[in-house]
Amino acid sequence: MRKEPPGGEELAIAAPHCYCGRLARLQTSWTESTPLRRFFVCPKLERGKNGCGFFVWVDIEMPRRERALMAWLLRTKREVEDQIVHARAREKKLWIALFISWAFVFMIWFGNIG
Repeated sequence: MRKEPPGGEELAIAAPHCYCGRLARLQTSWTESTPLRRFFVCPKLERGKNGCGFFVWVDIEMPRRERALMAWLLRTKREVEDQIVHARAREKKLWIALFISWAFVFMIWFGNIG
């Protein structure tokens, strides 16, 4: 009987060596065309660096229906994250407006007492 960890992920995936001779790095695709597919790439492949060009998929391609569903879920997630960013910015502006209005009230209140 094969034992799986709590997340349902495989226990281990043996990393191949890239063309440079280094252990390839496992990454996950977050694009709409290949959502959640895992792949190995050259560890030198970073921002501004090309690496040796090593690339190999780990997972099999999802069926079209599941791929479309995952793409929709990823789009929806991004939209919700954008809404959260906008809501936080609006909340910050409202807190500033509240502070200014209370400061104005206190200035009027203490201005009339003295």
